[in-house]
Amino acid sequence: MNREIFVMKVGRNQSQVVRLAFVLTGVLTLGAAVRAQGLNYPVGSPTATSGAGNARTDPDNLFIRNNVAGMTEITDRDKENPGGLTAKGHWRFSGELQLSSFNYRRERLLPGPAQGITSETRFGPPGMASEVTYTSGDHKYAFGLGAYTIFGFQSKLKDPPELGPRATFFDTRVASNDFAIGGAVRLHRKLSVGGSFIFGRGFVDLASPNSQLAPLGIARQDRLDVAAFGAPGISVGLHFRPIRRLGFGLNYKTRRSYDLKGSLETFVPLPGGQILALRPRVGVKLKPPAVAEGGLEITATPRLQLFADFRFYDYTATFQEIDVRDEQRGQVLFALKLDAFDVRSFRAGGIYTLNDATRLHFGWAYTSNGFSDAVITPGTMNTGGFDIAGGVGRRIASGFWLNIGVAGILGLERRIGSEKNPLFPGRYTGRGAMLGIGLRW
Repeated sequence: MNREIFVMKVGRNQSQVVRLAFVLTGVLTLGAAVRAQGLNYPVGSPTATSGAGNARTDPDNLFIRNNVAGMTEITDRDKENPGGLTAKGHWRFSGELQLSSFNYRRERLLPGPAQGITSETRFGPPGMASEVTYTSGDHKYAFGLGAYTIFGFQSKLKDPPELGPRATFFDTRVASNDFAIGGAVRLHRKLSVGGSFIFGRGFVDLASPNSQLAPLGIARQDRLDVAAFGAPGISVGLHFRPIRRLGFGLNYKTRRSYDLKGSLETFVPLPGGQILALRPRVGVKLKPPAVAEGGLEITATPRLQLFADFRFYDYTATFQEIDVRDEQRGQVLFALKLDAFDVRSFRAGGIYTLNDATRLHFGWAYTSNGFSDAVITPGTMNTGGFDIAGGVGRRIASGFWLNIGVAGILGLERRIGSEKNPLFPGRYTGRGAMLGIGLRW
């Protein structure tokens, strides 16, 4: 159905109402995305292209998540070709729901009865990303708002029940679910700049065995649960188009800081075999790292677009130690040693236009791990790894596209010996799959 027939059927006023409804739906979806939980997996968003998006200009990119300067180059949904211009500006909504299944596994290398016992957990954290943008008809300016999990980590392992009182359970969830609003200006037909303001909700939810009771053979779980809104920061970007078929993007997101507040559930052994339960109010400083990104886009043929990104996460400046402090007394109750090192991510993808109504998406990515062998536990398990992704985009009505993508995720195996980590040696692996279902209008 072409655009003219569609407008004739629903009527001019009805068409405007439908469009407004979809824009409002996009804004409401942003609120849901802010509360979504995240996972530090190597795949990005949109799922089918592995998240390479720093220099992309096609309308399926997520610009505020990647490089806000590229918003000036978003093509009109009626043109659907690079560089398409229209007399009027156009709104665009893009959102993706991500469903996943991950398996973390640890084979113990300790001597004695625990030798060869395998601990594992399968879980499926959902995710969501969405944004609403407006690009002027002459592409001189653009603005938008979006919500994403820009930083997220989850590590979870459960021992088999045959270990009895020695069985442990770890579940570490750390994330910053962010909301951003920004704009871009085309300074020259070959150069655009942009920036965005970011704030969000950060949280740390950590469950682990009580370190004082575990040696006594008593199984109790400590739980740290803290959260806060805030952590403002900025993202600045540049998009350079030296020739028609080649574009470059550069982006920098500043380091931010959360002052998280919440509670710590813990237990203390007392003389006579008694156990005292405590729940003090605590505070934690969480600092999502600065991120430097660069990428390129190549229009290889009128039907084929290729793009690649490099991302650098400054973990060494933020994730060395996380202190949990008693709110009333200000003293450090315990410190989570991470001694993190910088994380690097390489991503590449492409879109092939099969016909006017169908596009094929594909991608690949590699992300390095961020923690050394000495600090790895079942609650800080971090392997780095690869993903391979693919999908299809299909026009389902005039101006409406449905995107479906899948990604296979393969974490690298880490064999950690007792000489480096006497408490948690083992062979660690992680793998999973993700399904992304997106709508664009």
